[in-house]
Amino acid sequence: MTNDLEHLLNLAKRKLSVIILTALRDGPLRYSKLHHAVSQTSPGTVHARTLTDTLNFLCAKDLVEHHQDDDAADYRLTAGGEELVDLLGEIKRWSREHRASGGLG
Repeated sequence: MTNDLEHLLNLAKRKLSVIILTALRDGPLRYSKLHHAVSQTSPGTVHARTLTDTLNFLCAKDLVEHHQDDDAADYRLTAGGEELVDLLGEIKRWSREHRASGGLG
């Protein structure tokens, strides 16, 4: 069980992972729109290489898929990615609740 938790925490610590997953929550985005959404949320400059590397990582973990047809290409959450985004939302809610009650620093 510890390895599972460590795996989740390492995934969440990877630069831009949570921001990308959250940006894709409402539906597929083309690379340029995703870059813009991530740039708006990220505290620092988002370099294209970092975004691409993180997208490749999330695709390899089967959390995001790169969908391409004749007209366009986009990135979208897989079923596992959607589940993880829901879980991250619950963790955020829990954190807010416990921070407000003085339970977290």
